Amino acid sequence: IGGKLHDVYQKQLFPDYKLLNPGAPEKIDNDYAWVDRVLSRAHKSPISRVRTRYADLREADIKAMGYEKTKEKKLIGQLKLLGRSHDPQTVYVKDKLERDDIIDITDFDIVAYQKGIMENSLKRTLATAILIGDGREDGEEGKIKEAHIKSIWNDEELYTIHTDVDIEAARNEIQGSDTDKHFSENYIYAEAIITAALYSREKYKGSGALDFYCTPHLLNVMLLARDLNGRRIYNSKADLAQALNVKEIIEIEQFENKTRTVDGQTKKLLGLFVNMNDYQIGSTKGGQITSFEDFDIDFNQHKYLMETRVSGALIKPFAAIALEEPV
Repeated sequence: IGGKLHDVYQKQLFPDYKLLNPGAPEKIDNDYAWVDRVLSRAHKSPISRVRTRYADLREADIKAMGYEKTKEKKLIGQLKLLGRSHDPQTVYVKDKLERDDIIDITDFDIVAYQKGIMENSLKRTLATAILIGDGREDGEEGKIKEAHIKSIWNDEELYTIHTDVDIEAARNEIQGSDTDKHFSENYIYAEAIITAALYSREKYKGSGALDFYCTPHLLNVMLLARDLNGRRIYNSKADLAQALNVKEIIEIEQFENKTRTVDGQTKKLLGLFVNMNDYQIGSTKGGQITSFEDFDIDFNQHKYLMETRVSGALIKPFAAIALEEPV
């Protein structure tokens, strides 16, 4: 009897643990709301092997000439053809589940849960590769190669306009040597970003209606810019988007602390301006996201594969702008 009473008291004083949120575990992850925007706004093509070709008229002397009697007529300057081609690469995610676990876990559908994680992983890896590359070094196993899916940030100057943001020049221009006494660092930084963005638009030849992809921190820096009286310059993202002359500002945590090396100099990514309709994702029939499932009888495991076969690249010259800060 004493033992039973002790168990009763134990349960009253220290009851069994109870799961607050029954069912599938809640996910702790970064914000990937931008992934669907990137993939849905990109131009889709049923052709995966793509070649683009342009005639470069910028340096050719193509001018009509006045004719004088008895003199020979001359030819116009020579055109230079520019082009490149892309073929597809298979991108996949693979995982497994123990059959015992599938049977024992009864409070939620573990198979559907796992497949959802795999699909999200595939899509966000593709979207990241499209914007800035997949993050793996050349030659590393599993690398999504730039020859197949060309990232906007790392594209050549003919397609992506790389612009340096000069913070010191902005500081000196705003109010000379007395800057720190009046304007905050956020204001100087915001003005440098906007100045570089607008000037670089003079070279832009894309479809227009640009979106600006940047880190949440950079967005906050610009939103916290204040004038001499301490009042905020931009009251909302809409005000800032208007100043930047973009349709929407999209925050991407994965841009944080991303750098690349150009001619021995390290440059930090600040943001990308692009209309994703100028980026083409090509996939032939059968290359769309496809799922496969198999059972390993020797190890009692269900194995899952999800893959797609695509190519991707900007298809218009000067169709994107990358703002960078020299480190």
